[in-house]
Amino acid sequence: MPVGTVIILGGRGMLGTDLGKACRSAGIDPMIYDLPEFDIGRRDHLEQAILPGSTVVNCAAYTNVEKAESEPDLAEKINAQAVGYLAETARTRDAYVIHISTDFVFDGDLDRPYAETDAPNPVSVYGSSKWHGEQALSHSDARCCIVRVQWTYGHGGTNFVKKILELAQSRDHLKVIDDQIGSPTATTEVARVLVEMLSMQEKPTGLFHLAASGYTSRYEMARFVLDVKGIPISVQPCKSSDFPTVARRPLNSRFDCSKLEQLLGRSLADWKEPLARFVEEL
Repeated sequence: MPVGTVIILGGRGMLGTDLGKACRSAGIDPMIYDLPEFDIGRRDHLEQAILPGSTVVNCAAYTNVEKAESEPDLAEKINAQAVGYLAETARTRDAYVIHISTDFVFDGDLDRPYAETDAPNPVSVYGSSKWHGEQALSHSDARCCIVRVQWTYGHGGTNFVKKILELAQSRDHLKVIDDQIGSPTATTEVARVLVEMLSMQEKPTGLFHLAASGYTSRYEMARFVLDVKGIPISVQPCKSSDFPTVARRPLNSRFDCSKLEQLLGRSLADWKEPLARFVEEL
């Protein structure tokens, strides 16, 4: 069905790039906004970009988890304050918003997959800023839904898969943490789901978890990537504590995606096939 005007904020990033392609494949010609000419942190830029009755997908975010610890004000400005501006602008122009969030809103201490009803408890500046952004949008009167994603990878940006392959080019062995568990999720798959949501006659509202089906550790993910690429390198498991970082990361990033699967009327793809395809294309 016709979906009207679709606007992608952060449309040149890893997810935004694939979402733009998925939209065009579905016969939707989106309007793309991103740095340097568009700054989501500027209210006047949002007011110029958001058209009455449009659909806005916000992929724009401050995503440097480590650097956010030393730049909390900037992370908060982009991930929270700007989302509040977006909510206000969308409400006054009757625009519908899909906002992309993250597993980092959780502390990762739960012993089961996280559902949408579980209370967030971020343990990093990045996670806190994203949670504040969710609150700014959900507490507004704007028509909206929030989609949390995790462990994403794609051609348009830096990600765990590319880092592993880069390291494998210069080392004869790697140590990779095995106590962080989640679902490697291709941005192409996220984009596909978002287009399905955009095309629904009744726009979904509320909160949804979106991740590939199945779970694995970072260690097993690295081994899978190297095996697909045919790189014979030794990979040893280790703990997160062996690689201290400025920002704490959730050990359990598993999502319960049953709510989204019910909305879509289908199961989400297993993590292995999209990841193998991505690695082969690199």
